Amino acid sequence: MALEMNASERPRERLVARGPEALKTEELLAILFGTGREGCNVIEMSRELLNKYGSLKNLSRAHALELAGRSRPCDSVKGVGLAKAVTLLAALELGRRAADEEERRDDLKSRLEFWARQLSADEREFIIAIYLDRKDVPIADERLSYGGVGGAVLDVPYLMRRAVRLNCAALVLVHNHPDGDLTPSDDDLFLSRSVARMLQVLQIGYYGHYIAGGGGIRRIPGDGSTGKDVVLNAAAVKQ
Repeated sequence: MALEMNASERPRERLVARGPEALKTEELLAILFGTGREGCNVIEMSRELLNKYGSLKNLSRAHALELAGRSRPCDSVKGVGLAKAVTLLAALELGRRAADEEERRDDLKSRLEFWARQLSADEREFIIAIYLDRKDVPIADERLSYGGVGGAVLDVPYLMRRAVRLNCAALVLVHNHPDGDLTPSDDDLFLSRSVARMLQVLQIGYYGHYIAGGGGIRRIPGDGSTGKDVVLNAAAVKQ
């Protein structure tokens, strides 16, 4: 039997009385889980899970089967089964989407900062295109490539066709480095300059190639772009 807590110590009652911002992270997790395990109340079990993964960001990267011990038992915490794991990941995803809705605005600066946050926890490389109209307002974002930890490959002909079909006036490329290093590789520079030349033939503007990682984002110097630099928030720019 799990250890019982006094009514005044229960996270649900504390949230009602003081609001969610007054609760510790393990108490919020405890509300999602509802119950602990034999000999361990739900707050202690939640704290154990949080300590094992180190942060909510790391928890959000985990698969439900991993959290539940179905794939690698060493990554799980006793008492956290598949139902609890699914509930946790759903709550983390809702939080991420709420933050996205709050920050999403119709300008290039906000889209770049959005992708800096969106890609910060990804362990694979992705390539994203942001398409702009003649007033430099984003009209569409698209993940063009799903790569591995070693890189992603861009389907350049598809990018060109897509840009023409959308009748965009300009576009921006963004890709992430999962290790957080914003230094461009020789391949990054070659790709960027090749895209710039092709877009020039199509008379479509090229407003830069940005690298995202670790929550930061930086434009590649000498990327062949024709657009001016976008002034980003300091929090989104990793020096």
